[in-house]
Amino acid sequence: MIATESRDGITIVRLDRPAQRNAMIPALVEALIARLVQAAASGRPVILTGSGQSFCAGADLKWLASFQDPSLGVAELVASHHLAITTIVEMQVPVIAAVNGSVAGGGLGLALAPDYCIAAEGATFTTAYFRLGLTPDGGSSAFLERTIGLSRTRELLLTNRRLSAREAYAWGLINEVVEDADLLDRAVSFAANLSPVPGYALLQTRRLLDATYLRNQLQLESVAIRTAARGEFFKQALEAFRAAHPN
Repeated sequence: MIATESRDGITIVRLDRPAQRNAMIPALVEALIARLVQAAASGRPVILTGSGQSFCAGADLKWLASFQDPSLGVAELVASHHLAITTIVEMQVPVIAAVNGSVAGGGLGLALAPDYCIAAEGATFTTAYFRLGLTPDGGSSAFLERTIGLSRTRELLLTNRRLSAREAYAWGLINEVVEDADLLDRAVSFAANLSPVPGYALLQTRRLLDATYLRNQLQLESVAIRTAARGEFFKQALEAFRAAHPN
């Protein structure tokens, strides 16, 4: 579910469920956390990317639909997802997101929690929460408002609009856009040329820039999405998804 490789001494951690668009289940997220911690031990920057055509499609809706009470699946997944987010923001090495394809829902948190985000031309970004009757999670409510402001955050949530990589860059959501074939080369080059920074200084600087206090925001998100997942709208949306994707 997670693959790793090293280029020029930089570890690349890859979400590796391409057939499922790298959608999250607890086992994937738990493996991701372990690999991130392992990669950080090198003392060098770490790159997070995905396999196939997607970076991360958010929650695995087929997995959630397997629960008699899908809100229990949401609660389980959110707990591991939020631990992954806090793991990223507490790593004592720089973390670079190399967004190779589509990003939706909880995948936004994995794309925006890192220190720097480079996207391929073919990447897209959408919130997708409201079409399921759910509230944002994975820190995305904080990350979106922090990067693109309140008005545009509301717009993305209300419309489920899908931003192209170029639009996301113009809005200030991400740092760079590169040709698809150049994505990892650019991410490795950027990571390798960063000036060394003590882990303490990096971690404390992230905390100084965290005006919303992310841990509190994650707790508020967790309560909100677990409550929303108990609603009929979510159950009906999940049933509709399962009917449309029987295999």
